Amino acid sequence: MVFATGCASLTIEPRAHLIPAERVYNDQDWARVLQDVVRDGLVDYQTLSVNREPLERYYALLSVTGPGLTPDQFTERNDRVAYWVNSHNALVLLAVLGRYPISTMYDLSLPSLAYDYRFTVDGRPITLSAIEDRVMSESAQDVRALFAMSGAALATPRLMSEPLRASALEAQLTRAAAQALDSPHICQVDHATKSILVWQRILQRSDDFVAYWQTRRRVQTANVYSVLLDLATPQKRRALQSAVGYRFREMPFDRQLNEWTTRMGRPAVP
Repeated sequence: MVFATGCASLTIEPRAHLIPAERVYNDQDWARVLQDVVRDGLVDYQTLSVNREPLERYYALLSVTGPGLTPDQFTERNDRVAYWVNSHNALVLLAVLGRYPISTMYDLSLPSLAYDYRFTVDGRPITLSAIEDRVMSESAQDVRALFAMSGAALATPRLMSEPLRASALEAQLTRAAAQALDSPHICQVDHATKSILVWQRILQRSDDFVAYWQTRRRVQTANVYSVLLDLATPQKRRALQSAVGYRFREMPFDRQLNEWTTRMGRPAVP
């Protein structure tokens, strides 16, 4: 990785020698990274830090391929959605490697992961926040895609162990949303305060959740509660159904790095 710092941003450039002469997109290196370092949705950054070339090679490929530069390779909506979600998740890992070892990417003394880091993707500089916007735009505001994007903290969705792919996108997004909502970091019912605590992105993009439901169900009225019921696993759905009338509150943000470590042979998770 090549870093260029500015007063308000940090740019991570792809390594020039890894940029391929043949600009044909594939996710083989990304699949290898996920297979090698994702454990129960967490990331083995120690292993990744000593074998980062597949990730850097994938980033180099992202920099010269994409819906803008090579549109003939991304003719379908699902192709574009998968490209942007995979890009987001890969770039988050790159940003972490630039600081690793570190306990969090969300300290106030650090650049904002979503807004201050800049990458070259599809031939243009872009932030993670802008990539999220592209995902939502390309997916026609499919909020399930939000749950497929990890953010390097325990309080964000866990990383899937396989790339998103156009041919399996519908099932992958459904699974990502259901698994995320099962996490106590993303959604939990607090009967003591009659509250439903949810991940901050759900509240920040509540209009998108409502629009998703209205489009999917072809109804005029909708609310976030109905959408979460629809996306949840049966077990989580039962928990939510026990909280009818509860108010939504933002989940306290656990900024701890989403790192997998070995503790007595098991992943150290809460």
